Amino acid sequence: MGIVTEFGAAFWSISLETGVWIVLGLLLGGLVEAAVPRSWFERQLGGRGLRPIVKASLLGLPLPLCSCAVIPAAAQLRRSGASRGATAAFTVSTPQTGEESIPVTWALFGPAFAVLRPVAAIVTALITGVLVDRFGERPSKTISLGVADADPSCGDSCGCSAETGGEDDAGAPRPRFSVGRVVRHGFGTLMSSIAPWLALGLVLAAGASALIPDGWISANVGGGPVPMLVMLAASVPLYICATSSTPLAHALVIGGLSPGAALVLLLAGPATNIATVTWLWKELGSRSTVIYLGSIAVVALGAGIVVDALAPTLRIVEDASAAGGHEHAGVWSMIGAGAMLALIAGHLAAAVWRRAARSPEPSCCGSD
Repeated sequence: MGIVTEFGAAFWSISLETGVWIVLGLLLGGLVEAAVPRSWFERQLGGRGLRPIVKASLLGLPLPLCSCAVIPAAAQLRRSGASRGATAAFTVSTPQTGEESIPVTWALFGPAFAVLRPVAAIVTALITGVLVDRFGERPSKTISLGVADADPSCGDSCGCSAETGGEDDAGAPRPRFSVGRVVRHGFGTLMSSIAPWLALGLVLAAGASALIPDGWISANVGGGPVPMLVMLAASVPLYICATSSTPLAHALVIGGLSPGAALVLLLAGPATNIATVTWLWKELGSRSTVIYLGSIAVVALGAGIVVDALAPTLRIVEDASAAGGHEHAGVWSMIGAGAMLALIAGHLAAAVWRRAARSPEPSCCGSD
């Protein structure tokens, strides 16, 4: 079977495995946005001490914000009175997991890994927030960046996920909960924010599956800390979101990467990229940024070591390997895959059309 045929088969197999869960995650994201005012999150994170840091670590998990869309949200929290530690914790936990990524993790890696991933994200956020609050300097001024200012690559791809909820700055009332609002945000705004990166993740995962034989990484790269350090070094400069990185990590595990090294990629990648580091440097200061990056690196490596030690007991590798076969895909899997690919294609086509027509980009902060 040729490379093109293998790539197509792998792409379709991954789509079958993830499609239903992506659609479910988008629906959950729309429900959160429509039901919970963003102003409520802001009120919970005000004040000083450990309590707002703990809240920020937990409340960041359900918010459907990608790696660069979290920047304006975190900046708004900082303006609303959140401490440096709470801001840092929120910036860590929010992009590392989300409604759409946890179901996909469950489908590809099994329930144990799907639980360990958000737990590791919470621990990372807590440690980062406490260290930044304790040892980070207080900058002389606060600089709040919008998505477009943070990274030119964001644009259509993630800026709209940063839209505000609850009452806006002018005190306008929040629109009532409705099915239409859920659908517009989940399958419109949220899907628009992840569509390019999800497409890229699926292509990279299919390419890895087609080009890397099963077990090649473990046979040629080895195990232990070396693959984890490689994943850590690769993840810091890259822009990858929690959802798109999951099928890529799965394909690498099938190729022989340890699940611990895959977890390092899944933890460090979404929370560290050039846009986030630049904003943190200006917003919280150089020392806080170093603490931020160091905390993520240390906790991610530690979590990877723990996961590798537990992998035989939790059968993480077996679950990831078993997820690759779809000789008898069910009807729902095919419907989910078709819906996911149709949504991706539609949003990518709409983005291309807007650019070709030179129409203004949708507002990052407007409500539905």
